Amino acid sequence: MTVTTTPSPVAGPVVGEHIHVPVWAFVLLVASVFAAYLALQENGWLVHNWMAIHEFFHDGRHALGFPCH
Repeated sequence: MTVTTTPSPVAGPVVGEHIHVPVWAFVLLVASVFAAYLALQENGWLVHNWMAIHEFFHDGRHALGFPCH
């Protein structure tokens, strides 16, 4: 007696199919990158009258090993 099996369909991407990414995901990405810039790189170029940002994150930058000056 022979047993025949049929292959089951494998779920995967279909050629030409697009993935829907919600708009809020792009907004969150931009906000996160901007917050990372403020925390790690802002030294007065963007917010030149607000040195509190630099002073607030200065010690944290050094603690993370991120060069800031």
